[in-house]
Amino acid sequence: MQQFKYNRRPNGKSGTVSKVVPAVLAVVMGASGGGFALAAETTTTAPSAAVTASTAFTGFSDVKSGYWAEKHIYKLAAQGIVLGQNGQFKPGDNITRQEAVTMAIRFIGAEKELGSIESAALPKGLTANNYFKPYVDLALDKGILKSGEESDKDGKSWGTQPASREWVTKILVRAIGKEADALASSGATSFADNSDIAAGSLGYVSTAVKLGIAQGVENNKFNPAGSVTRAQMATFFSRAENYITPTYAGTATGIVTGLTANSLTLFANGTSTTYTLGAGTVYYAADSDVKSQASALKLYTKVMAAGTGQQAAYVETVDANAQVETITGEFDRITGSNTLWLKTENDYPKYTFDPATVFLDQNGNKIDSKNINAGSRVSLLRETYSGNGAILSVQITSGNVSKTDTGSVSAVDTTNGTVTFISSTGLSEQYKLDSGSIIRYQNEILASADLKTGSKVRYTIENNTVRTIEVTESVERTLTASLYQTSPDGSTLTYQTSAGTLEVKLVASNAVVVINGKTAALKDLIADKTQGDRIELTLNGNGEVTRITVKERLATQLANATISSYDASTGVLAVIDSTGKPYAFTLDANTKLNDSNSTLTLKGVEPLLIKGRGLNLSAVGSRLLSMSIIYKYEGTVEQVNGASMLIGLKLDDGTSIKLPYGTSGTFVQVYGVTNATLNNVKVGDRVVASLYTDRVALQSVAVQTTQQFRVTSTSPSTNRLSLERSGTSITPYVDNATIVNAQGQQIGFSGLTVGSMVDVTFTGSDVSKVRLSDSVIGTIQSVDPGSRSVTVQTSSGTARTYSAAVQPITVNQNGSNVSGISTLSAGQHVQAVVQPDGSTSFTVFQALTKSFWKYDAFTQTVYVKITPGSSENNMFKLSPDAWVHQGTANISVQSLAGDDKIVLYLNNNVVYELVKQ
Repeated sequence: MQQFKYNRRPNGKSGTVSKVVPAVLAVVMGASGGGFALAAETTTTAPSAAVTASTAFTGFSDVKSGYWAEKHIYKLAAQGIVLGQNGQFKPGDNITRQEAVTMAIRFIGAEKELGSIESAALPKGLTANNYFKPYVDLALDKGILKSGEESDKDGKSWGTQPASREWVTKILVRAIGKEADALASSGATSFADNSDIAAGSLGYVSTAVKLGIAQGVENNKFNPAGSVTRAQMATFFSRAENYITPTYAGTATGIVTGLTANSLTLFANGTSTTYTLGAGTVYYAADSDVKSQASALKLYTKVMAAGTGQQAAYVETVDANAQVETITGEFDRITGSNTLWLKTENDYPKYTFDPATVFLDQNGNKIDSKNINAGSRVSLLRETYSGNGAILSVQITSGNVSKTDTGSVSAVDTTNGTVTFISSTGLSEQYKLDSGSIIRYQNEILASADLKTGSKVRYTIENNTVRTIEVTESVERTLTASLYQTSPDGSTLTYQTSAGTLEVKLVASNAVVVINGKTAALKDLIADKTQGDRIELTLNGNGEVTRITVKERLATQLANATISSYDASTGVLAVIDSTGKPYAFTLDANTKLNDSNSTLTLKGVEPLLIKGRGLNLSAVGSRLLSMSIIYKYEGTVEQVNGASMLIGLKLDDGTSIKLPYGTSGTFVQVYGVTNATLNNVKVGDRVVASLYTDRVALQSVAVQTTQQFRVTSTSPSTNRLSLERSGTSITPYVDNATIVNAQGQQIGFSGLTVGSMVDVTFTGSDVSKVRLSDSVIGTIQSVDPGSRSVTVQTSSGTARTYSAAVQPITVNQNGSNVSGISTLSAGQHVQAVVQPDGSTSFTVFQALTKSFWKYDAFTQTVYVKITPGSSENNMFKLSPDAWVHQGTANISVQSLAGDDKIVLYLNNNVVYELVKQ
């Protein structure tokens, strides 16, 4: 770790300096909320502190929860390294050189060495605003700045010049004491713009990247002249803290020895420090940028806390491993006032305890050490963080126990008749089960095998034996039974146990049914008083059925069977299955008739049982349990035979059927085709074929087609979706449940945004499904002419390859379609959209580099600065799925500030990608 010395500068200045610290340096803590308030740091003079110690502050209003640099900003703010102004941090503002140097001095903990503004003497030709002069003066003394490298430029003060990425990297490496490494590493970097990095900075850049405190931006570039925002600077310094050991006021790193809902005690260097925790305290882990919770803090782990007035504003878990060890054994005796003896087979090890050691019974209650009986099993908790190995606690883990407690089931050994609990105090306890042990869950008596690991329980122990276990919150469990009955609305089912008793269970709304390894519906189950499906039920902690798996089916189930005859006098129904095998079943008043007409009776269905009619049915032996008449088929056209007037379909289950049609009366619907006929139905088309109710003949054929549209507006209240394609607009009715994402998951109207590309499937003229188009924005990583493939590095950070050998690829450049992937090249910014037919369309964006002006969130318009009087366009619509980022980090467009350098990637003047430089 680096230790700093007072260096002599080229101008000959040396010696001590007056330690006058401007009032602005104070990070003032709120006494009631635990948050922090910060005074301004961008002023030209040293103002007084803007708040008092009683002012509560809950953070920066412009650093939203989840912001990519949130952790680093709050960490450095709590340590007093970065400050804010009027409750804002302004993370997107570019930082100046004088501001960066000020942060560096605070970062190395050298503020106590600051001189006054009056005593600060800067080299000739190097100027800074008054407030920053002491920092620049001290940075020169520390060697963080070299006077020969720094000077005013083009009549502008050195201090107000923007800090570049290359320059910041240099002062950062010096601040952590790694300049020697940088000077020894002067070779080229691996960045594509290595030649743009000054020769004298190459080693610094290489060292910073190697240490993980700096990284490149897009397209493997370092962008040495690029500006640095306040958020980026905070992140640089935060990551660099691993390489220095400064002492910040109000900051301590140590082992958690005390923890309550409102306080945290840390032990470090032989002393303990207690911090107050409040609503404004934020929590993180060292290895994650995602905000944590106070509940993640654990005793005896290593933690860093920072704040003012013993109020923690920022708490970070440095090492989540508890710095303790557990010693278990058989208690023998205590001698004197502080010596405890254990008994082993060959020895009597002894341990020294002190007045702070806590003695506990099996329930976690404090006891006197004299109350431990010889032969009891005990657990000693010994700390490993101080070097003293102090015994923190001694707890009885087993003895002659009779008690009632709550906890959870850790293990069940049905062979040896034992159950292991995790008690309310967190200890593991094992007890015997006997014939008198009662295990109960709600109104059920359970066997020991039904106890599941993790179940919450209340248990009673008598003389080390389980008397009762009451499951208060179960985990998932399974049982096997016969399906007896399901309710009409599917909310409950009744099953018969192996003992012959009937049980009723609620069916969860998202319950899954599995038959022959495939997902099915509740209606596909066969319930019967004697020969229902043998099922395995999965029950959640509330006893609801979440999964039903058919393990054995005693009933016969036929799909797409065809009637060969029906005798109404005997009720005998003869059918032929899809393979041509004949069956005969008896239809009676107990047969369940599945039909859209819920009032359909046996008498009413008999006229419909005509030869050639399709049926789905289930039966036990010759007894017909249920039957549904098929009026509609969905499948792929195999043939259209005009001579025999038949249409052949292949259904989804592989069954082939032939449906007759007449010379007239068959209505055909194809989207976009007026007055369609059967001539418009082609082999390979997917169709929905509907039959007449009174005869076996086609009434209508609806052809399914899929086309790609752009969403122009949505109206969930009326279930209308406005779409546009090639200048044509439509507003069809769309069922909310049929709107899915590219992966097929239901998203509804709320998952669509104006401008989104969607694949719309029509069944005839009606919309049957709307699917978000499979679309990515990214940069072409490579083009392989040999395999005719294109690999894109997407905005999500993953690489995706498209092959023209598998599906065609089209390319649009400058508004014109060009053929072949030969027009594509690595580094191009593109949008790739998979079309409904499986082909992929690439749109190559046009790049435009500008200075940001403002963003209108209402109209989603980005405004840029142009030369006054110019005819250039200065406003661009932002696509709803635009990728806005800086390097590899996604940012919000609202984080951009005036004069930020940006690159817009456009298609038809619409921004699909925006890169902050």
